[in-house]
Amino acid sequence: MDYEVKVKELFDTNEINRLHRCAKNKDKKEIIKWGQQFEQVVREKYLEEFKKYYLKQYEERLKDLDTAVLYTLHFNESCNFGNKRLKSVMDDLAATIKGFYNNEYDRNEYRQMLKDDGIKIEDF
Repeated sequence: MDYEVKVKELFDTNEINRLHRCAKNKDKKEIIKWGQQFEQVVREKYLEEFKKYYLKQYEERLKDLDTAVLYTLHFNESCNFGNKRLKSVMDDLAATIKGFYNNEYDRNEYRQMLKDDGIKIEDF
């Protein structure tokens, strides 16, 4: 994304006219006020664009994770899951993750349950 172009779009004729009026009146306080307001607009626009970019990247990483899990469960010789079992596992996975983020489940409790069953997360 070309942020320089986005900033130039914000610095349009209206902004130039506002700045020109401040400079024409030789009012330093008004020039400073304009600068602060313009900085705020640029900051808000940048944060908006960053959030869009971040969410898109986050969604892509989740898709990558889903793809890796599905691929492994389906093509791994030990698993060889079909569509029905894959759906069941992915539904359980989604419910578990949702439970973590909604504070319905305790991550540490789940880790302890795995450890009690002889599964060491750090080995994976």
